[in-house]
Amino acid sequence: MTISSVRQVNLKMRLSKKHEQMLKIKAQNRKLCDKKWLLSRKNRNYYFNSKQTLDIVDLFCGCGGLTLGVLEALYCNGISANIKLAVDKNLHALEVYRTNFRLSDNIVREADVAQILSGNLGESANKSEKDLIQNLENVDILVAGPPCQGNSNLNNWTRGDDPRNQLYLKVVRFVELVKPKIVIIENVATIIHDKGQVIDKSLFFLRSMGYKVEQFFIKAVQIGIPQTRKRHILLAVKISDFSVDNLIESIEESTRSSLSDCIDDLIDEYKVKEGVFYTPSQMSEENIKRVNYLFDNDLYDLPDTERPTCHRTKIHKYKAVYGRLHWDKPSPTITGGFGSMGQGRFVHSLRRRVITAHEAARIQGFPDFFDFSIVSTRTALYEMIGNAVPPKISALIVDFLIKHGEVN
Repeated sequence: MTISSVRQVNLKMRLSKKHEQMLKIKAQNRKLCDKKWLLSRKNRNYYFNSKQTLDIVDLFCGCGGLTLGVLEALYCNGISANIKLAVDKNLHALEVYRTNFRLSDNIVREADVAQILSGNLGESANKSEKDLIQNLENVDILVAGPPCQGNSNLNNWTRGDDPRNQLYLKVVRFVELVKPKIVIIENVATIIHDKGQVIDKSLFFLRSMGYKVEQFFIKAVQIGIPQTRKRHILLAVKISDFSVDNLIESIEESTRSSLSDCIDDLIDEYKVKEGVFYTPSQMSEENIKRVNYLFDNDLYDLPDTERPTCHRTKIHKYKAVYGRLHWDKPSPTITGGFGSMGQGRFVHSLRRRVITAHEAARIQGFPDFFDFSIVSTRTALYEMIGNAVPPKISALIVDFLIKHGEVN
C-alpha cells in the first residue's frame, strides 16, 4: 500500500469515528429536555453535591428559560449549579424565577441592566459597575436574552433602528468587566439587520478580548420543539477551538415534532382546572363567531370576508392572524399575544377556543414542574411565556460544550 493510500485510509477512519461520535451525541441529545422531562411534575435538584459546580449569571433573565436549559444540561452531566446573579426589570417574571430556582432577592435583582452597566465599552468600570461585579469572579457561564422587540418582525415602527437594540451591547460590557468563560446571547433572527450593527460590534469586541466567537441560527422545530421559532445565537468561549458546524450538526434531530406531540394530554384540561394558567382567555362575540366559522367550514385560515374591516378593505400579509393551529404541524412562534386570535394563529386545533398558558408553556418547552402559579394576571403570564427562550436551546448548546471539553 502506498503512503497516499495509507493517508486516505487513516482519514476515512478519523471521519468515521467523528461521524460515530456525532451520532452518539445526537442520541444523547434526544433524551435532553425530551417529552418525559416535559411532562414531569417532579422538581429537579440542580444544587446537588458534586465534584464540579459551575457559576451562572443570567442578564435580562425573564422567567428563566435560558437558566433552566443550562441547569438541565449540567444536571444530566453530573455537574451542580450555582446561580450568582439574575437581572431583569419585569417584577412578575422575577417572582417566577425566584420561586423556581429558590433564590433570594440579593441574587435575583429587579434592575435596569442599562443603568447598572452604564459605562461604555473600553472604559474603566464606574461605581455602579464595580458594585455589580464585586462578587462575580470566576463566572463560568453567562446567558442573556436582551429585549428583542426592537428587531422583531412584529415591530413595524422602529424595527432595526430601535434604542432597545443597544441593550445587546450591555451584555458585551458585562463580559468585558467579568470575563466569563462561556457566553450565550439569544435574540430574534432579524437582529443581524440592526442599523446600529450591534452584532458586528459585539463580534469585534469579544474577539479582541480573546474569545472564540460564532454566530448561528437555531430553528426550534429542528431541535424537537413544535414551533417555527427561529433565533439568532451568539456563542463566545474563552480560548476554544469548537466548531459551530459540529455544534449545529449535533443538536439537530432527525425527527420533527408536531403540536399534538406536546399538548395532546391538555385538550380538555381547562374543563377541570381553574386559574389563568389552565383556562383560555375569553373571546369577544365577534371572535367566537370567527372561531365557529373556522370549525363549521373545516378551515385553518379565516377568509378576509370574516375579518375586521382593516383586513377586508386593505391588502395585508397576516394570513395566520385569526387562524387555527394545525394539530399535525408545528405551532407558529408563540408570542405574548397567544391569548387572542387577533394576534396570530392561536385558535386550538380541536377545540373552539384559543390555547391556554399551560399549552403555550409546553410549546415553548417548559416542563410541568416549572411553576407559574405565583402569577395571577393573564397579561403578565402571557407576556413572560411569550418572551421566554425555550430551555432546550441553551441546554443543547451547553451539553455540546461539556461533551467537547469546553466546560471545566
